[in-house]
Amino acid sequence: MESIDFTWVIPNTRWYEKRYWNHIPYVEGILTAVMRREGFSVNVIDANVEDLSHEQLFSRIASLAPSIVGVSCMSVEYKKSSHSCFDVVKSVSPHITTIMGGVYPSISKDAAFKDQNIDYLVVGEGEERLPKLLRAIQASSGFENVDGLMYRENGKVIDNPQHSVGIENLDSNPFPDYSDYDMEKLMNWGAKYVHQFQYKQFPVGVMMTSRGCPYRCTYCAAGKDLNPINDRKNVRTRSPESILKEIDYMRESFGMRELIMVDDSLLIPSERAIGFMKGMAKQREQGSDLIWKSINLDIRHVNEEILDWMKASGCYQLSFSLESGSKNTLKRMKRGYSMKKGIEMLKAMRKRGWEEICSNFIIGLPGDTWDDIRETFNFADNLRRDGLLDYVLFSIATPLPGTELADTALAGGYLPDDFDPDEFYGFGKGMITTEHFTPMELQVLRAYEWDRINFRSEEDKIRTARMLGITLKELDVWRQETRRETGVHVSSADTTDVEQEENSKLVELAT
Repeated sequence: MESIDFTWVIPNTRWYEKRYWNHIPYVEGILTAVMRREGFSVNVIDANVEDLSHEQLFSRIASLAPSIVGVSCMSVEYKKSSHSCFDVVKSVSPHITTIMGGVYPSISKDAAFKDQNIDYLVVGEGEERLPKLLRAIQASSGFENVDGLMYRENGKVIDNPQHSVGIENLDSNPFPDYSDYDMEKLMNWGAKYVHQFQYKQFPVGVMMTSRGCPYRCTYCAAGKDLNPINDRKNVRTRSPESILKEIDYMRESFGMRELIMVDDSLLIPSERAIGFMKGMAKQREQGSDLIWKSINLDIRHVNEEILDWMKASGCYQLSFSLESGSKNTLKRMKRGYSMKKGIEMLKAMRKRGWEEICSNFIIGLPGDTWDDIRETFNFADNLRRDGLLDYVLFSIATPLPGTELADTALAGGYLPDDFDPDEFYGFGKGMITTEHFTPMELQVLRAYEWDRINFRSEEDKIRTARMLGITLKELDVWRQETRRETGVHVSSADTTDVEQEENSKLVELAT
């Protein structure tokens, strides 16, 4: 039977002039622990934290000479870097077996598997599927028994359907194995300009306490009935005991002093959430200085009791996605929450002393009128003026692959003729045109309203700069670039003369 020598490759997010994303390998760490538990040999090349070039990555792969290379692409934005890793691997040796998994291939499997350098593509969670696949590779048979697997056989693409959402008992997962990663670097770095990834204490760790989302928002890939994952209404959760044990493990092994939660559904069910927060509060009473935050809390799950325990357990920043100030838009989004209750909860947060309360909003969905869009900006502005939000962000509706939003926009003829649904255009660039708005109108409005609402006073500038980890000078430069480029870095070669003229006129009017 063929021996397995597996190597994870973490792509360099700086390739192709992208911003650096400090990718703490939480998913890869769990899968590494699972594979080693199953008896497989696992190595790591972190091209991201080491800032490797393609040539340096080639040398590292050639030196290790793995039989299998895996890449987990967790973001559509960085898919090009992931694909280029497979180019490098196959240039070292066409006999190295390649596997891709992660969020991007799970929502865009057909597009991802067009890459002939990928031998196997795993859709969905990998704890059960990846060991099954490795054993099938060892035996050169049994691939039909791996659900959620795409592969080629005699020139034909085989697409095994998913039969399960993934691992049922999350507590049975091992904690991440970070033994081959440079955790000193990974846990002591914060991202400028992004409030969720700016920290108060280092080292910083990452954790996920649940998987899944019970909602069907139109702009999210989880909202479209693509596979069995979306048929499951319930969220799978870890027990408070498991969460607290992992916190202890990260504190003892790496000195973690701040934790970032990356769940979609952190606060449900409420009894579970209160359970692990009670444990964290008890640890603080016993001398722990651990603080934490979540990158995206759902205001539908917040109540006053939960807020009390969040405060007691060391949560210092609250980031929500209120998404819209228009009731009509919220209905179209299938967002389904009460704005009145949302405002009440924001008041309850402020009453408890939180100094960093932030929210995201989305504009420019199919069906939105100009008044709907203005309502969202007015709503965000009023929340800022009333002191209920400290920072607001606005995204332009992006037709991501696998979303109901993309289907609606394509069916309605709202996208350019050359639109590629598998291409990522960015959340600051408009792609949808309707009788009510154009992409450029949205881009200009978004850039100028973001600036007007967030930076009304010197106090606003100082507080926001501190929250984003930048100086006031850096803030001034960033605001100027955002206004002049409408939040999108596009070269003149990428726009027509008419578009450039429209851009200039709209910026002049906005000024």
